[in-house]
Amino acid sequence: MPRIPKIKINFEYEKKKKEKPIKIPKAHTLNLGRVRSIVLLILIGLFIYFSYVLILANATAHKNKTLQQTVSTLNQRINQENAGTTSYNPLVDQYMTQFLKIYYSSASGDSDDRTKQLTQYLASNLTLPSIDKNTDLKLVSSTLNGIFTVDTVKTAQYSLTVEANNKQSHLTVDIPYQQENEKLTVTGLPYVANPINSISHVGQARLANTGKTLNSEQTTTKVAKFTKLFAQKYVSSSTKDMAFLMADPVGLDGAVDLVSLDDSSIKVSGTSKNPIVTATMTVKVPDSDITQVQTIRLYLKQQASTYFVTKFIQA
Repeated sequence: MPRIPKIKINFEYEKKKKEKPIKIPKAHTLNLGRVRSIVLLILIGLFIYFSYVLILANATAHKNKTLQQTVSTLNQRINQENAGTTSYNPLVDQYMTQFLKIYYSSASGDSDDRTKQLTQYLASNLTLPSIDKNTDLKLVSSTLNGIFTVDTVKTAQYSLTVEANNKQSHLTVDIPYQQENEKLTVTGLPYVANPINSISHVGQARLANTGKTLNSEQTTTKVAKFTKLFAQKYVSSSTKDMAFLMADPVGLDGAVDLVSLDDSSIKVSGTSKNPIVTATMTVKVPDSDITQVQTIRLYLKQQASTYFVTKFIQA
């Protein structure tokens, strides 16, 4: 019997893997229109920012210039107000007294030591005059008459008693000087001058001008009534108790008694809501016959049915 060959059949088969398609990344493209818009916005923003900074800088510069002009104007006014007016300054008096003791001292003993001491007081470019070394000088007394301004230069005037060769003489001298804070320097040698005469008419009475009279009779009546009440409270109450009547409270706390407040002296100006009243009152020191006439001025602010004192002046 013929032999039949065996056939081996393999039913297993390899599945072919499907090849995945290769993804090609999309190329990033720039939108020129969009870029231009962004750049334009940035430029506009920078322009606005720098314009704002420039405006601020100009405003600051203008403000500083205005402040400098204001300071300069105020300094000029102060110098004008101080021109010719007397005043007292303990620091200047002490400084000048020491200077005068050295200046009006004998140069026959040790002229070099005297010169060295005076150099500390005098301006660096101020030269001392030659003094007769045979003269025996001594400052007996010095009195400060006042401090004033001569041609914008601060000047101290002194009445002196100077002894020379055992004989005393009286003279008045002016001493120009300059001051910066607590530092002083004599900028001119003492020179003989006329004594200060402070008697003159250079101003008007402080509370003489009352302004335009308020025509409202109702308001003036209320203000007059309040003024009398205020005067009574002012002389009898403490400063603390006056706080409910005044913005800047002050009270005499019984230091004087109110004798009278002259109705005819009451003058009201300003407006109905903010009247200004000037009045004259007479006060008396307790347990004495001492009386005092005082003028007061009240700047008022209406509050409901009464008034509040925003400013109080006396003269």
